[in-house]
Amino acid sequence: MAWLALTDAIGMERNWCGENCVASKVIPPWSRVSYVGAVTSVFRTRDVKCDFVDVAGMSGYAFVVNLDEQLSPGGPTGFHWTMLQDGTEAIGLETEIVLAEYHRETDDEVLAADLFERVRQEIDEGRCCVVWGATSAPEFAVVYGYRNDCYLVRSLRSVQCVADRDLAQALGPDEWPEDPVQYNALQAPRHLGAVFFGTAIETDRSSAEREAVVRAVQLVLDRHPCFEPGFRHGARAFEAWAEALRAGWMEPQGNAYNIACFCELQMFAASFCRRLAETHVRAAEQLGQAAREFARSYLNLEHLKKLFPLSVGGNPDKEAIRAEAATLLHECCMHNEQAGAALERALALF
Repeated sequence: MAWLALTDAIGMERNWCGENCVASKVIPPWSRVSYVGAVTSVFRTRDVKCDFVDVAGMSGYAFVVNLDEQLSPGGPTGFHWTMLQDGTEAIGLETEIVLAEYHRETDDEVLAADLFERVRQEIDEGRCCVVWGATSAPEFAVVYGYRNDCYLVRSLRSVQCVADRDLAQALGPDEWPEDPVQYNALQAPRHLGAVFFGTAIETDRSSAEREAVVRAVQLVLDRHPCFEPGFRHGARAFEAWAEALRAGWMEPQGNAYNIACFCELQMFAASFCRRLAETHVRAAEQLGQAAREFARSYLNLEHLKKLFPLSVGGNPDKEAIRAEAATLLHECCMHNEQAGAALERALALF
């Protein structure tokens, strides 16, 4: 999706001054999968009842498995995010996901300024939004305000700054604020990106959930066109991951980061399928089977987190540890294939 430039501002000198914040307090997005965490936080500022499982499951993110050959940290976000738009919107707010890729002929300063102009407009309308890289890492963050030429944000860093506080506590601008992020200092490799939310909408929940299962099948069984070149995706990505570990081809921190993210996503996938089984009685058996398979995969990844802790990256030099991890990942592949097949059978019964 191309960036919608604010043509009346291009070429003009933009001297931003002043400050404004959305009135609502924000629950910081503590999910490791930052899109899920940030979007959930924004929905809550608009009094939409949802949690990480709803956002991950309805959007399709819960069913994403995506890795490059070096197991770099780019896997969990290395796909076309616009795939997430329809399912996110079905939760209850008009949703627009916009992207602007960097090119040699592109003036990146203009792109960054255009994005900041759009975000300022959203804040002035009283709406939080989500911006890619508006924090100290390439992650999504909630933008709840601006100060001169900087974003005011809530990200995973808001959770990490005070270890003993309630993670469900909504914070105002003066409560443990994060450092402002200058508009042209985003940690946004490859492209700029943002998620904007409009008015509340009513959706046919049953139909939207069926579409969520359609997306899940496409993603798990590698039939969705959203993935970028150079990545392995779907259930078979776990097998490619196992092969990389056996051969020792891995970026240690990237490997540990992938484990942390996909462990969380597999947990969301299991929980989402379990919820669907409670409301779609005809397909309950098949949805329940999918939930169990995703849960087994999640438990394997929980064990991998102990072998390769995110804080240190694990010990990839030990062949025995890599062999154990590869076995667990091979099982994850089988569990996901079986989950995808169960979801496909469930579709016929919705």
